Amino acid sequence: MAEHWHSLVANFAVVALFISTWVHGQFVLNTHPRWHKRLAFGAVMGLGAVASMLLAIPIDGALFDLRLSLIAIAGFFGGPIAGAVAVVIAAAYRLGVVGGSAASAAVLSMSLMAVIGWAVSRATRHTVPAIASVVLLSLAPLVVSLVLNQTLHALVGLPLTPLSQPVALLNVAATALSAFFIMRYRVIERERDLLRAAFLNSPDFQYVKTRDSRFAAVNLAVARHHGFREPAEMLGKSDLDLAPGERGRRLFDAEQQVLRSGEAMTDVEEVIVNAAGQKTWYLTTKVPLYNRDGQLIGLGGVTRDVTVRRRLRDEAEDARNRLNYVLAGVADGVAMFDRYGILRYCNEQYRDAFPLTRQARVPGAHIIDILRAVAEAGEQKGVTAGLEDEWAEQVAATLDSASEQEVELFDGRWLLVRTRPTADGSALVVVSEVTELKQTEAALLTMTAQLKQLATTDGLTGLTNRRAFDAALEAEMSRSRRSGLPLSVLLCDVDRFKAYNDIYGHQAGDAALQAVGLSLKSAIKRPGDVAARYGGEEFVAVLPNTSEDGALLLAEQFRESLKAQALPHEGSESGVVTASIGVATLVAGDAALTAGELVKRADEALYAAKHAGRDRVLAWRPQAEARARA
Repeated sequence: MAEHWHSLVANFAVVALFISTWVHGQFVLNTHPRWHKRLAFGAVMGLGAVASMLLAIPIDGALFDLRLSLIAIAGFFGGPIAGAVAVVIAAAYRLGVVGGSAASAAVLSMSLMAVIGWAVSRATRHTVPAIASVVLLSLAPLVVSLVLNQTLHALVGLPLTPLSQPVALLNVAATALSAFFIMRYRVIERERDLLRAAFLNSPDFQYVKTRDSRFAAVNLAVARHHGFREPAEMLGKSDLDLAPGERGRRLFDAEQQVLRSGEAMTDVEEVIVNAAGQKTWYLTTKVPLYNRDGQLIGLGGVTRDVTVRRRLRDEAEDARNRLNYVLAGVADGVAMFDRYGILRYCNEQYRDAFPLTRQARVPGAHIIDILRAVAEAGEQKGVTAGLEDEWAEQVAATLDSASEQEVELFDGRWLLVRTRPTADGSALVVVSEVTELKQTEAALLTMTAQLKQLATTDGLTGLTNRRAFDAALEAEMSRSRRSGLPLSVLLCDVDRFKAYNDIYGHQAGDAALQAVGLSLKSAIKRPGDVAARYGGEEFVAVLPNTSEDGALLLAEQFRESLKAQALPHEGSESGVVTASIGVATLVAGDAALTAGELVKRADEALYAAKHAGRDRVLAWRPQAEARARA
């Protein structure tokens, strides 16, 4: 029995030998098509199965060996092509050389094992963890061996030997170890291929050199840059062979210095000028390489073409210089705050605009601190004492949105502060002095008010003129209709005024009209009442929210105050200047009445007052039924 175990151990060694041979020798086929590699894999596994059978233990025409593990591995990793090749080679040996009564059953078991290996691979790929698929594959030889032995025992009477189960278990172990070893190597190979592809296809110049500065490995970019088709053509060369004259010696010496000192050369910039005068910038990093024992074995380097970046940097510098020149020359102050409210840039004009807090407005200062300095110095008007922090927070919040604010400073100057947020969350602040503009604006407002006053005022009496009266009457009538409150109109006429002008002259007549206007204005005391010169010697008053009785009372007060002035008038019945007054009132039932109709009613009442003897007040009545108020 001991010699049998020696044979089985030798079988196990054969499996390990052929698996290791394939793993370490398959690189020879890396440049060949994939199907070539699968044919070769199947052939190696088939020869391994033959070697296993050479060391098999023959018992009653049956061979006990580990060939099924190699056949299963061929089907699992190589697919139908490798599995078929392995089975053909192993079956040819089993049938043609060994023979025996169990030869057909052996070929069947190998074929079945190849199919099972391929099926397990297809069924578990990308669906279960790799360890699970290895377990399923490893159990296949056990099942096939035991089932086949039981079948042969039942059909042809092949005796069951004590070796059946140990051999089946060894097949399981050999399959599991082989699958694990190949899978592990494939992971390493895949990582190596990724690194190799990244190295070869990198757009940067990547290379590895020996201790004497000769190229040991280069990528495609390096090879193409120096005019070689393949990286292998550069191996063994140095910069002395590739770079002309002094430059090659300088590169060589710099690398040797790195190797001697052990210190890396990082981001060294070099500019190359071609025959046409065009400049190309390169950025190079070179580091010494050490093995596991810490021994210096060479040098690794990366050189990057940074021409575009250098030109962009130069253009950015030029643009920044031009921008600084512009910002230094403009009259406005310019500042840039980041998304956190930190001042990142400001020109001198910005700082000069705020003389009391100039020192606080420096890059790195926070907007809140700047505003607190403004409040403490009293630089800006309108900051409520005791609420400085709240004011600072409120102003700082304006950085988040576009805004324009006019700020009055302590010295009477006005600044326009415009804030514009940017896409990255920063805020651009532009400060313009608008003191002259504010002064001009104030002057224009004064002039506008004066013009408005002139446009709505009678030049002789200072009362509202006819145009402004018409507009006021229309507005008050609309308001009266909405509110339902009464509205009264007084229409006054100076008695015998033509005679007055004839006797005393027009200048005296103007003075008399001014006295009448002053008396009317004095009689009207409420802010909403309007007194106006209607034309010539006629005056009018609009009395909102005033009933007929109230209007009659006010009119009577005006009449009496005018008469009390005792302005001499020889052409008048009373011997002094007097006035006749008509009163008309808009009440709730007169909703359809127009402004013109209301004035017409007042005129009718005025006519009635004159017809009744002048120097009196009458209210409008239908069919001219006027009555005097006692």
